[in-house]
Amino acid sequence: MKPIGDREIDIRRFHIRRTTMKKLILHLGGGLDRANKCIQLANDHPDAMILVSSEGGNILEYYTKRGIDPSRIFLDNDAWDTVTNFTHTYRRIKKQFRPDKVLVVTHDFHMPRSMKIANAVYWMTGITPIACAAGGPNPYGPKYNYSEPYKLIYEDTIRAWIWRLTGILFYWKAVRKARPDIGSPKKWNEIGL
Repeated sequence: MKPIGDREIDIRRFHIRRTTMKKLILHLGGGLDRANKCIQLANDHPDAMILVSSEGGNILEYYTKRGIDPSRIFLDNDAWDTVTNFTHTYRRIKKQFRPDKVLVVTHDFHMPRSMKIANAVYWMTGITPIACAAGGPNPYGPKYNYSEPYKLIYEDTIRAWIWRLTGILFYWKAVRKARPDIGSPKKWNEIGL
C-alpha cells in the first residue's frame, strides 16, 4: 500500500503485466507450402498452438509425421473464403487460445489481402496479426504486381470491416453468382448485397 493524500492505494493492481507473449499460428488453408511454413514456425515457437482453417486432405497426419505434437494442432473447417478464415475462427481464438499475437500463414501473393482482413478482424482486440509468408506459387504475375487484384483486396477488406463493426457477414451479389457453393445465408447475419 502506498499513501496518496489521506488514502492508501494498492498500486499492484495498476501494474499487472503479462510476462510472456502468447502466440498462435493460423494456417490459412491452401496447400503444403503453407503447412511447411507453419511447421517451421512451430519449431521456432514451441509453445505456440496451430489452428488450421479449412485445409483439405489429412493435414493432421502431415503435421504429426513432421514432428509436431498432435496436441498442438486444432482444425476448423467452417471457412469457405479468406474473410471467413478470420471471422469464423475469431471467437475460438479469443476464448480458447487467448493469444497476444496471431502468426498468419499464407502464400506471398495472398498476404496483402489476408493482412488487411486480419487487421480489420483483430482491430482493438489486443491481438496483433503478424504476416508469415510461405512463398509458394503466384498465379497473378506482374499484371497485378504479383498480388491479388486490388478490387478483390478492396472488397474483402470492406466485408471484414463491416463484420468487425456490425457482426454482419455479407457477400457481393457477383460473388454469390460466381460461387454457388456459398449457398444461401444460414443465419440472419450472412446477407448477400
